[in-house]
Amino acid sequence: MTEELNPRFTFDTLVVGAANRLAVTAARTVGESPGTAYNPLFIYGESGLGKTHLLMAIGQLAQQLQPGIDVAYVTLDEFVELYHAAVGAGQSEALRARFGRVDVLLMDDVHFLTHRREMQAELLRIVEQIQVENKQIVLSSDRPPVEIQELDDRLLTRFDGGLVVDIDVPDYETRLAILKRRAVERGADFETGVLEEVARFDVQNVRELLGLLNRLVAYQAVS
Repeated sequence: MTEELNPRFTFDTLVVGAANRLAVTAARTVGESPGTAYNPLFIYGESGLGKTHLLMAIGQLAQQLQPGIDVAYVTLDEFVELYHAAVGAGQSEALRARFGRVDVLLMDDVHFLTHRREMQAELLRIVEQIQVENKQIVLSSDRPPVEIQELDDRLLTRFDGGLVVDIDVPDYETRLAILKRRAVERGADFETGVLEEVARFDVQNVRELLGLLNRLVAYQAVS
């Protein structure tokens, strides 16, 4: 019903810096003890800054510490598709019950709730059920809850009642640390100062930074 967690997206493979330290700390706390703190945990930031990585890291840490725990990762678009399929098959209650049984629900891209009143109402029911049963929900978005257009006030209250934390663009030191770690993982060796120069580029997210590294690796291979 939901996507598998990517085994590469763990806390051990995450580079921590000033831009994401608070989010990582909160996420680790949730993974270590789901349902006891920061519930819901709402993580926001621009695309490519590591929100999905954090969500999956939470799920895998929870599974590591509590074998058998029921963890579900789903994007908002997938949730919408599942909901409409369930309604069409007359199984909306069964879908609701399935999500209600999840111990840790990880929902990505919730900014797509804009103008979807029906889905907002459905998510509100699930959030309420999860909280009542002291289970955990973690959500990610490219903007804070207050900036999601036409978001139901009851959902906004629920999100604000937990912890809302952002991930920002990584600073130079973090960019350099990311480049060095990824270079080692790929077995790429560069002369002193090369990665330092790349880290000075004004990139807006980690994906763009890794794209620069990919070009370096490719250039090195043909040269």
